[in-house]
Amino acid sequence: MITFEPCIRGLKENGYAKVYIRVIQNQKPAYIGTSYVVSANQVSGNKIKDFFVITEIAPIIRKYFDKLNKHDTENWTIQEIIEFLKTENEEISFTDFFKGFTNKMINAGRENPAQNYTCAINSLIRFCGKDKLNFSEITSKLINEWIESLKDTARAKNLYPLCISTVFSAGLLEYNDYDRDNIRIKNLPFMRVKIPKNNLAEKRAVNHRILLKLFTADVSKAKLDVKTPMAQDVAMLIFCLAGINVADLYYMDKTCRVGNKLYYIRHKVKAKRGKSAKMEISIPKCILPLFDKYKGANKLFSFSDQINTENNFLKAIDMGLKEVATIAKVKENITTYTFRHSWATIAQNDCGASTELVGFALNHVSAHRITDGYIKKDFTPIDKLNTKVIDHVFKKLKVTEQVA
Repeated sequence: MITFEPCIRGLKENGYAKVYIRVIQNQKPAYIGTSYVVSANQVSGNKIKDFFVITEIAPIIRKYFDKLNKHDTENWTIQEIIEFLKTENEEISFTDFFKGFTNKMINAGRENPAQNYTCAINSLIRFCGKDKLNFSEITSKLINEWIESLKDTARAKNLYPLCISTVFSAGLLEYNDYDRDNIRIKNLPFMRVKIPKNNLAEKRAVNHRILLKLFTADVSKAKLDVKTPMAQDVAMLIFCLAGINVADLYYMDKTCRVGNKLYYIRHKVKAKRGKSAKMEISIPKCILPLFDKYKGANKLFSFSDQINTENNFLKAIDMGLKEVATIAKVKENITTYTFRHSWATIAQNDCGASTELVGFALNHVSAHRITDGYIKKDFTPIDKLNTKVIDHVFKKLKVTEQVA
């Protein structure tokens, strides 16, 4: 049986004391502070004798009894009871929880996804016109109106609500104890929200003729004297390593290279997929000199030595690629994604690879996850396909010899 009693825990030197509610369960006491203060003549020992204070505390105790009577508290510890009574009606900050969530992503090396989440909460905050939001304020009405304001965006209307929904779900798991029916977050806004789909992504691939122009453009007199030659080289690395991600080039450890083979786990998804995101690929001869040119002090490549973050590296390369495209007289919008998408398109359309093999080479999640768990992966088909793709692009010009 749980009992409540107003009390003090000792008088201070000035003769006053804060009033507490002592909670006892199975002869174990704990205390909840109140806003009341009493003097020495209002107490007898640690007990309250002042009738006014007792009558002020009585409704609080009655409220506690009402809360506990709605739950099966027989097996609760005294600490769990105190936590429940102290926090059940406290507002929980969604924005503070969101910040902690994204900080964990950053600490796990997931800076880019964390940036998407930050953009999502900033968008929602701007729409609401306030800096702080509690979980109770995240309603289906609010989310639906916010999504409506994003309807003309290509990607944000889908990405941003998904980010908010993911963090809200994490908050439900963090604060709600469903086993004990201790539900601090009562609203479930996304049950009545339909998140729209992305617009179809723009095709970023270019044909082999444009690729040749980009790879062979004379960038020796580029205005961005460092960024542009580096961008051209990074583009070559991406394409000739079967569409490798920029993040992998930036973060790859020296141990990932064994002879002329690369063994690595894809950085972008390693937190989610772990070893299932591992990759093996032979280094084509045409880009071996680039491994020496950009030899890193701490990582395999020197990109992280020269540029402090992955995002800044990506921005620098994309900026350099714009100048490469201008020099090569290429009108298409060229970014790092161009070379990954072009590799995949040429692999399938010009080299006859199946969609499944292209997905395997790009390290996408397989549609046959259970079966994949039974099979030891053989990466040699990627090497064979990569050779075909490189030969298809460079067959008319001996660009590989020029690079080497």
